[in-house]
Amino acid sequence: MAVMALALLASCGGGDDPPPPQEVAFQSIQNQMTRSFPAGNYVFRTQAQMAAAWEAAPQQYGEAKPMPVVDFSQSMVVGISLGTGIRCGVPIVTSVTLQGVSYLVSYKSNDSGSGTLACMHQWYLTDFVVVPVQPGAVEIQRVPA
Repeated sequence: MAVMALALLASCGGGDDPPPPQEVAFQSIQNQMTRSFPAGNYVFRTQAQMAAAWEAAPQQYGEAKPMPVVDFSQSMVVGISLGTGIRCGVPIVTSVTLQGVSYLVSYKSNDSGSGTLACMHQWYLTDFVVVPVQPGAVEIQRVPA
């Protein structure tokens, strides 16, 4: 009887289904990350990882600020850099979704070259967010603006 119940449970998916994706609250630290990071995706799971990237990125624009303090025992930092360019094109993280133990980070960026005169100057094109620590992969995707 127990074997039959297990077989029936397995044929229905038996609890092996992954949990549904969940939206995750995040905190932007874009205004604290005032360095010109090379274009790419960033995941910092330790203070040392963030410090190494921080030291390698020049301070080109704006007021120099100290590196943000993050409690890496509870959080990690995820970011996107499009390099430097017209400030109107700054990427903005719009959502973070937890899928199992992995994150899907979505961002928007205006690359049409249009905007107000206030944003038509060179700037670092980055956004970094603090999210709860997770051991899985981080995928970063651009969504239409």
